[in-house]
Amino acid sequence: MGANKGYLMVLAAALMWGCIGIFVNELSAAGMTSVSIAALRLLAGAVCMVSVLLVRGARGPKGDPLAAFRIDGKSLACCVLVGVFGLACANCAYYESMRCVGMSTASVLLYTSPVFGCLLGRVLYRERIVANKVAAVMFNVAGCVFVATEGDLSRLGFNAYGIAVGVVAGLLGALLAVFSKMATERADSLAVALYGFIFGGVAMGVLAYPWGDIAASASPHALLVLAGFGLIPTALAYILYMGGLALGLEASKVPVVASFETVATVLVGICVYAEPMGPIKAVGICLVLLSIAVMNVDVRALRSSVVVRRLSEAMSFNASAWRAEKACAYSRLLDDADWQAWLAPR
Repeated sequence: MGANKGYLMVLAAALMWGCIGIFVNELSAAGMTSVSIAALRLLAGAVCMVSVLLVRGARGPKGDPLAAFRIDGKSLACCVLVGVFGLACANCAYYESMRCVGMSTASVLLYTSPVFGCLLGRVLYRERIVANKVAAVMFNVAGCVFVATEGDLSRLGFNAYGIAVGVVAGLLGALLAVFSKMATERADSLAVALYGFIFGGVAMGVLAYPWGDIAASASPHALLVLAGFGLIPTALAYILYMGGLALGLEASKVPVVASFETVATVLVGICVYAEPMGPIKAVGICLVLLSIAVMNVDVRALRSSVVVRRLSEAMSFNASAWRAEKACAYSRLLDDADWQAWLAPR
């Protein structure tokens, strides 16, 4: 039950991430670059998380506003991994790939994270790679490719460096789940989110140096949009994401469930910006949803279910053997004395 709740929390977080495009469009219109927006998102999320932790600490049993901020050294090291690699480096690699090979190709490469998630879960946590996981990953990658390209593979660009960086972005996206799982096993999920944002925001500031661009684009409207950006698809989304991971989810399953962000992004585009759906995109969405359902099927319970047993019996039905068995039973019945006596005329 706890795991199911955790996956639902990750799904809700992915739904919030799907709204990122609304805020990005507003901030881009204000003159900010994508790298600056990514850095600001993490820093704004950190500000929102500070407020949440202060309130939580003040309402705690000790009444200490700073109680929720305390974290041990090993947990803080995990938060560094979450922020620097899972957030900052992943964003920078994605934007660099986008610059080299275009948005469609970079998006497709980013969606390799479920593949890496499966492999990392096996290596680090000894999670079993079963048939439904393999099928789910295949459905997921295919669905994301259909959504990103709408079936037009000519949109994909080729550049060795850009593809390599895009694959690294997919790997770092899977590592975000792994590092977050490691951190939430030792520390409070809200504190993990806060320190992840802080380390990630600082790393983005160093790697991308967006400060001049941010200063030139600052305005009351931009600040208001930024506040919503830091709250909804950042702070609240990661509260749900980290809280779900803290319930003991499998690291190999999380990237597949989190890919619901793709579906949410498409739905936002259709509902808010009147973007066309198209049959290929619809198939992609169905494949992503199917991958999430398949990934969370309990194969052992399914095999032992009555329905599967009946289907197995039906598929293994041998008509010749059935007729031979019935003929043998009929022959024994005719030889039975009681049965012959009952048939005899009275």
